[in-house]
Amino acid sequence: MFSQTERGKIIKIISISNIKGGVKKTTTAAVLAVGLADKGYRVLMVDNDPQANLAMCFKLELPDEGPSLYHVYCVEKRIDDIKLAVKDRLDLVAGGFGLCNADIQFTKVGRLKMLQKAVVNSNLGYDFIIIDTLPNLGVLSLNTFLASDHVVVPMAADSFSLKGVRLLKQTLNDVAEETERELPVVGILLTQYNSRTNVSRLLEKSLNSAAELLGTEVFKSRIRQAVAIQESQTAKEDLFSYAVNAKVAEDYRGFIDEFIERVSV
Repeated sequence: MFSQTERGKIIKIISISNIKGGVKKTTTAAVLAVGLADKGYRVLMVDNDPQANLAMCFKLELPDEGPSLYHVYCVEKRIDDIKLAVKDRLDLVAGGFGLCNADIQFTKVGRLKMLQKAVVNSNLGYDFIIIDTLPNLGVLSLNTFLASDHVVVPMAADSFSLKGVRLLKQTLNDVAEETERELPVVGILLTQYNSRTNVSRLLEKSLNSAAELLGTEVFKSRIRQAVAIQESQTAKEDLFSYAVNAKVAEDYRGFIDEFIERVSV
């Protein structure tokens, strides 16, 4: 079951989420969105983060007082009116520091469905909406889950990344109870992977247990550690433009192909 706007366009809304930080959520959101756009899909990125890190991955000038996702939540601006063009078939709704006090400021009835309402009330002709999330379970993350059709869970190759899975699972159970529908996890994506280290090999065995808990599978693609990712973000270029032949770009292409196969209808 996918989201539908006023005009009846079916949109697949995907949240990139993990309770733990530093697992390449923003990188994965940006690369997935660009990869889908390069394949001909129309994609909107939503930066549900006060730090606006997703926008920083691209050459975008964001005015300090410019409209952001905060204005969608707070004054009910339409997504259509504040989205920014990134490249062909790819747009962005930026985050901003106005979201920092979301848990305190947004107290009205329906505060957990603000993003869902904004999508439904906008005339969006996208195939996918990719949402970058905070590594916590506050009002912003819950808005993301309630608006989403699927979740992708990036996990770094370290022992701490496994600890957030149970908390994420409980949250998804709560969302399912609120919406009366399951929120499927498309898969777990292993990032910062180095096949030559014992840590990566040992943790890979534990990933199957985490995937079983979330009712999903681990993506076959492994995203290796690579300086090309940091370089592309510093240059504010997408990975596929900056390092088209890099091995890590190949890793992400494999992931995107798997992702499309799993969410296809």
